[in-house]
Amino acid sequence: MSLSRSLSRSLAPLRTRNYRLLLLGYLISMLGDGVWLVALPWVAMEMGGGSSELAMVVGAESVGLISCVLVGGALADRFPRKRVIGWSFAASFVALAALGLLHLGGRLQVWHLVGAAFVLGAAAAISGPAADAFTPDLVSEDDLHAANALESTVRSLAMRMVGPALGGVLIALLDAFSVIALNAVTFGVAAVCVALIGPRAAGCTVPETGVAEPAEPVPYRQALRYLFGERWLWILIVWSGAVLLLQSGPRQVLLPFLISDRLGGDARDYGLLIGVTGVAAVIASVLLGARKPPRDYARWMLLAWTAGAAPLALMVFAPSFWVLLPMGVAYGFFSTVGNVFWATLVQTSVPSAVRGRIISIDWLGSLALVPLSAVLAGVGTGREFVVCLFVLGGTLPVLMTLLTLRWVDLSALRPPGEVADAGAPVGAGTQPTSVVSGS
Repeated sequence: MSLSRSLSRSLAPLRTRNYRLLLLGYLISMLGDGVWLVALPWVAMEMGGGSSELAMVVGAESVGLISCVLVGGALADRFPRKRVIGWSFAASFVALAALGLLHLGGRLQVWHLVGAAFVLGAAAAISGPAADAFTPDLVSEDDLHAANALESTVRSLAMRMVGPALGGVLIALLDAFSVIALNAVTFGVAAVCVALIGPRAAGCTVPETGVAEPAEPVPYRQALRYLFGERWLWILIVWSGAVLLLQSGPRQVLLPFLISDRLGGDARDYGLLIGVTGVAAVIASVLLGARKPPRDYARWMLLAWTAGAAPLALMVFAPSFWVLLPMGVAYGFFSTVGNVFWATLVQTSVPSAVRGRIISIDWLGSLALVPLSAVLAGVGTGREFVVCLFVLGGTLPVLMTLLTLRWVDLSALRPPGEVADAGAPVGAGTQPTSVVSGS
């Protein structure tokens, strides 16, 4: 494939004005999130807080995410998704603007940070499923694969690379108010971008409102009936949740201690490892956007996830820090491939009437198990216990993949852009009309 043709395929979703606005909103808000991620500990310390206060702030954001994600899915299926995303961004802007005003008045306290963190987490939980469900309303199915690759590229660049670097510079040169104000501005601008999303362009298949809405709201029980009626869907959601339970604790809690205690590294080495995974994620996203999706889409997705998970079993035996780097590359590359495939598969296989709630259930499975995984990783510190967690975290996903490939017929899932036969099933066999009508 020529370079020009690859570039044309990867940038095809940007031909749609409404999608350009949505992606620009993503980019701007994620830059602010990347700045906030790095700057938050210093904002708390500038206010006299310590590790316990910082833990309260981070925990409040997690509580907001977990407690509101199912609400976000329901809102995404009941109201125009553009409106849900826009008001979520506006709520984040208001919370951060209030922090900035309190800081200017010299009245900012830790509990204000805790409250704002909860609002930011809740807003992300509400806007996230709506945004994922909204993308198929803005671009054609042929371009969905490239659109998700573009969003993955934006996320990796903004939240893993540019945003954190900018946050470090701002904290070094300015003060906490500048960081709060910048993050508030990013959400305000993102809300304006979403508000500018207008009627469909000529030739586009989505409704005039720019939002694909069901004829009537579908009850939550009907969405659950759809979920458990699609064997491939609930099994893959359970698969991904189980892998996060096995892997997020060792990666986020134990890996820094492994680098420090066994390999003689420091924070710069850990930062380099994270940066390498981010670069690998960007490369994977760019390559995916430039290539046509494979026919055996779901199977390749599962194999990519497995290839990204397996290196964890070897990390605990690495003789030096430099041996960890290619393992980080494998994780960043293949996990990104699997995530892009999964987002596209859900968007093309799940009916619009229940898509927001299915995505929110998937989010909940991911979010709820990450804190539990961290707790399990912190239970013991012995060498044998740590080795066991790393080995199980890398090998059990391989076993789970083999069992899934044996028990679930993934070949029934068509790749994005492939036209289904008239009357053919959506996903593994449920017609969208049956979901809407409740039959």
